[in-house]
Amino acid sequence: MMKPKIWSPAIWLFVFLISVICHTPQAFPWGSNAHERMTDAACDSLPAEISSFFTKHRQELAYHANDPDRWRRELLFRIGLKYEKDLNSGQFTAELRQLFETHGIEFPQDASVSLRGKDGRWFITVDEQEYPIRKESDKLYLLGDKINLLENRSAAPVLLGSEEGTHVVLDTKEKLLSLTSLNVYKTGDPSEGPRHFLDIDLYGPYPFVELPHNYDDAVAKFGEGTVIKRGLATWRIANYTQLLSEAMKSGHAEKIVQTAGALAHYVEDIHMPLHVVKNYNGQLTNQHGVHQRFEDDMVDAYTEQIHLTPKMASEIEDPLETAFDIVLDSYVYADNLLHADRQAKLGEDSYGTPYLEKFFRFSGWIAVQRMSEAASATASYWYTAWLRAGKPELK
Repeated sequence: MMKPKIWSPAIWLFVFLISVICHTPQAFPWGSNAHERMTDAACDSLPAEISSFFTKHRQELAYHANDPDRWRRELLFRIGLKYEKDLNSGQFTAELRQLFETHGIEFPQDASVSLRGKDGRWFITVDEQEYPIRKESDKLYLLGDKINLLENRSAAPVLLGSEEGTHVVLDTKEKLLSLTSLNVYKTGDPSEGPRHFLDIDLYGPYPFVELPHNYDDAVAKFGEGTVIKRGLATWRIANYTQLLSEAMKSGHAEKIVQTAGALAHYVEDIHMPLHVVKNYNGQLTNQHGVHQRFEDDMVDAYTEQIHLTPKMASEIEDPLETAFDIVLDSYVYADNLLHADRQAKLGEDSYGTPYLEKFFRFSGWIAVQRMSEAASATASYWYTAWLRAGKPELK
């Protein structure tokens, strides 16, 4: 995901509580912080022959580990609570138009601008360009920087406002829980989403032998549309391993870093248990929003207590088969994660601090284990790509 832009002083600051509503599975990556941490840890898990290159470029690698999410959609800006009534009534006011233009989206005088609902979501359409609007909650955003609200409910009242002196004091839990905001995105590559997941349990019972691992065979059996809809992550990983080998042969450092970062993203995504099951957001068990509560809210809130311990990289014999093995490994954690969410919610009327404390107690071990293994696997894929490239010197 793209890091939030720093808002101009004239733009309002907002509090909101993150719970994801009505999204397809590709809308949920590991949080950007988690991807950066796993990719950074992978740099320390490499053999000496290539570790110096990856250590040298570790910051760029961590940044590019979120590229696939940027390709999928670009966060433009956030709309405050004051506009929710306008949006719900289908109005596109002059003030809202000005907000878009402040963020560099200029509408031609004769542009056709409309606001409409589709599949439970709002879209602002300018000519033929759609800007999806996503309602979110559970986080505090101050001048574009994400601050975890849930750990600080007992602290001094939260003060929000512009640099020009207009402030709103949020001094009660009720006020914090009542505020919401809307994210506005620019739609990116529509084919990118399915590359981040594989809903393996749509292919019969474990160990899902109904799904051929060869892509052409899978398409011949189920049809290309079905295979794409159910997820392409394993084949994407195999393809990007080859692309990284080619980049390493070329010796182009920037290309190597960009490709390695993207490969890391895909490898890390399939280590998240809810990236490999049809109940990816708890929508089948009345646990809507569990995906982001686990990989974003909880991981961010307890990041200091999540210590990654990846193993050293080793050569991967078959990148595609290894990716399928990772999917199977992740699958066995999904029920545990969903059970932890249900247990943490018992007796709670919100997903605030008490819920998160229990959720981390019940499922934090899953985050630690899967993130550590993701870092190990990422390093191993990088190392394997280098070996297949003929062990070139990386500069």
